[in-house]
Amino acid sequence: MKKKILILLFVILIPSANAFSSITKYFGSSKINLDETGVVNFLRYLEGTFHAENVIFSRAAKLMSPMYYAISEDGKVGYGWFCRSNSSDDCYDDFLAYRITEFCKEYSGQKCFIFAHKNEIVWNSLNITVNELDFLKNVQLFRDLKLYDEKSSQKINKENYLQYVYMDQDKCSSDKNLIPSSKLRGASLDCLLPGRYEQTINDIYGDGDYR
Repeated sequence: MKKKILILLFVILIPSANAFSSITKYFGSSKINLDETGVVNFLRYLEGTFHAENVIFSRAAKLMSPMYYAISEDGKVGYGWFCRSNSSDDCYDDFLAYRITEFCKEYSGQKCFIFAHKNEIVWNSLNITVNELDFLKNVQLFRDLKLYDEKSSQKINKENYLQYVYMDQDKCSSDKNLIPSSKLRGASLDCLLPGRYEQTINDIYGDGDYR
């Protein structure tokens, strides 16, 4: 009986381990230096505040859970993928690692890699879970992890960072292939983080309400 249980556990665990290893090839591993915009975009990602490219209305929906956060090779443009729920486990995760890097690449015009999976920074195998959303504490965290650009501007401070994190409108152009990369969403403090979101399993097979 014990032998059968061990075999069953082995069969269950192997696919899940393989599933995770299949997404790690999209994780970033190069040296990057994120500036203030990079920190704010990461907080926007964690908060679910973004410009949804895959819908016309309700660009920044109120209830979103972070699933993946990708950044361009130079660290200047971020791209988020979210679940339309208060739990990322309510959405399918099939092929999302690949899809977000491809959408980020299309958007930024550069190669992109995954910086975070849910609220865990996976860049360079750091595997640091971020639960603190304070701007200054995250700047210090990025410094400690050697991910922060010390030449970054000082536009953000403790008093004003929330206006950037919770911003729900911007003046950025949607013609992403016709403007300089510095004007792209995700490259400027005044431009929302671009991204996409998944319908929940309940949306697809249930009654469509938030879970």
